Amino acid sequence: MARSVFGNPTEPGNEGTQDQPAQKPALVRRKPIIKGGAASSKYINAATQGGADRTYQEISIDQIRESPIRDRINVEEDLDSLVESIRANGQQIPILVRVVQGDKPYEIVVGRRRLAAHRRLGQPRIKAFVAKLDDREAFIAQGIENSARLETSYIERARAAAQGVDAGYDQKDIAEFLNISRTLISFMIKSYQAVGEDLVLAIGPARGVGRRKWDALITTMARHGILPAAAKALVNQEIEDSVERFEALLFALQPGVAKTKVHATKPNHRSFLGGGVSTVRKPQQLVVNTRKNMPPEILDKIDAKIVEFLAEFEAEQEK
Repeated sequence: MARSVFGNPTEPGNEGTQDQPAQKPALVRRKPIIKGGAASSKYINAATQGGADRTYQEISIDQIRESPIRDRINVEEDLDSLVESIRANGQQIPILVRVVQGDKPYEIVVGRRRLAAHRRLGQPRIKAFVAKLDDREAFIAQGIENSARLETSYIERARAAAQGVDAGYDQKDIAEFLNISRTLISFMIKSYQAVGEDLVLAIGPARGVGRRKWDALITTMARHGILPAAAKALVNQEIEDSVERFEALLFALQPGVAKTKVHATKPNHRSFLGGGVSTVRKPQQLVVNTRKNMPPEILDKIDAKIVEFLAEFEAEQEK
């Protein structure tokens, strides 16, 4: 039997724990609309706006359809750790669905990654808050969660803005959904439309690549008469990281660069002092890691050597 739990933040599954502990900091951080994300009682109340028609249930996954607003380019991205967490500890935070008409009675509003994880695990049912929301309420609720988790990239938000316009939402709602100014929305939509869905999907979310970089890509394509379909052919899917995939494409579109896919280069891993210090060399990045038992002076010396080398290199370039 369904039971109402929205008014009680201490109900099981609503204590504020997360399905997936943070593994690494988000590259792009924006001020959240509501503190606490999906685990927050304020989030739940704001997301559903009312109390009479909200219940906590376990529902069949086969009865849930996708949302027309696809805020993530790839819900499978970095999903393995969430899958393992749910496998080991169970589902800690319910998803939010709304009641709809059609062949499936529910539509996902918040929790697409949790839903994807359950599907990968082959679990037939999932814990869910079930609410009666109209299109606008569902749209805003989805946006509140996006702002709280602080993970969507510039191009994902631009894509969601364009989808919102196509779905008939006004700019005020879209601005609230994305937690951005109404002025920026038009720029974001133009960015997405200039690149196109196929090229965006080929590149991926490219977290950390902001508006200026996307504008540089669009300007370069326009200057050399390269259509999105032609640019897509240059995207190398062997490059796993979407930021590196973006950078490789932008490089390939520069004058004098042969218009062929830029080949992926595998990261070069090195280990020193019995694994106490390790380095990872990528095409545009060098990462140095030290274990906790290593003295901090090691990083100081590495930093000093880098500064010394770059100063010498700079002096040579000026000669």
